[in-house]
Amino acid sequence: MITVTIFRKNELIVGVQVEGHAGFARKGKDIVCSAVSMLYINLVNSIDSFTKDDKEINGSRKINFENIILKEMPGNDCELLFQSFYLGITTVYKEYGKRYIEIVEQEV
Repeated sequence: MITVTIFRKNELIVGVQVEGHAGFARKGKDIVCSAVSMLYINLVNSIDSFTKDDKEINGSRKINFENIILKEMPGNDCELLFQSFYLGITTVYKEYGKRYIEIVEQEV
């Protein structure tokens, strides 16, 4: 199962943590893992390319994902990118359900 943790501060998203594997299909054929990976990679690349928000990326390469946490409150562009990620991940969740993805929201 993939666990996606959305970190919020004052209702704004300030970070995302993605852990685990979906287990939907065998390696290389797992469309749930692919969808989550693309959403996350696009989030990180978009924040890098389109915002000036200072972030910290860390995590374990064992699980193929890292964590992205902002060092300060997000600017408007960064918050829009986080909201876009949230929309995408909740859409995947609605399609594939509780068996493959868990979304946790945590106030920081």
